[in-house]
Amino acid sequence: MPYYQVIIAKKSGKTRWAFAFDLSKKRVVEEIITPFTHLEPFMCGRSPIEPSDVDHIRISVTEESSSQILAKTKWKRLGERLIGGFREKRRDYPEEWYIIKAGKDVTGDLIKGFSLSEEVSRTFVAMEKVFIVHGRDTEPVKELKAMLSEFGLNPIVLHELPSGSMTIIEKLEKYSKDVGFAFAVLTPDDVGFELNRFQSLLRTATFEHDQKRWFLEETITHELKPRTRQNVLLEFGFFMGKLNRSKVCCLYKGNVDLPSDMQGIVYIHFNNSVNEVRGKIIKELKAAGYEIRI
Repeated sequence: MPYYQVIIAKKSGKTRWAFAFDLSKKRVVEEIITPFTHLEPFMCGRSPIEPSDVDHIRISVTEESSSQILAKTKWKRLGERLIGGFREKRRDYPEEWYIIKAGKDVTGDLIKGFSLSEEVSRTFVAMEKVFIVHGRDTEPVKELKAMLSEFGLNPIVLHELPSGSMTIIEKLEKYSKDVGFAFAVLTPDDVGFELNRFQSLLRTATFEHDQKRWFLEETITHELKPRTRQNVLLEFGFFMGKLNRSKVCCLYKGNVDLPSDMQGIVYIHFNNSVNEVRGKIIKELKAAGYEIRI
């Protein structure tokens, strides 16, 4: 028989996580999903849950019970504890996470048929999936993907996914349905110059043709600002609206011009490699409720 395992991340309280193990599908729907979608208090295992305090919910299904899973992973967990004792930065998974991660994520399947508000639907996300928005410079993307995979997460990059006959927006909508966090990697792929400033230069330059051309080239080249591609800003804004600001992080390279009307977003600067800001990336993912394995 299948066993349903539930994890709930809370927004507040001393205990961030609540777990319920070895439930039937009927119990999951009746005791957790239904009351939560009706904004009624419910129990997750032994923990009372207020709907307003739910950050996200994940439900997985396993072929074995929680006790069988823990028995199988006993020596692996012991080994990780020993390694953790020698490596200060490394720590083992809590037992509950071995149970959750042993199964297939079926959260999306179980909430089909429920009428969910946008706020409620945001809580049913796959807490391994992280979307990466980027421009032409793919080296930081490769580094970020490798880093996220190392953390036990699943990085999603739009251009690597099949398009079919979908537009970019349709692809974003399809592949971001159960994503809980997004990184926007802003790199200096293009340059920009203020139109009014350019027109002013044309009006005020009174030199001969060759001198005027040289003057304009020198001035414009000096004042050009490195900017990210427009499609990156579009996708950046898409995730701001979909996930809210606390679940979007901007990694920007060098002196790339930042959008002025996107305040309140976490901006993390790096010079050459995103590995420079590894600690800050971990911090933002943990704050968003992601469990990082390092």
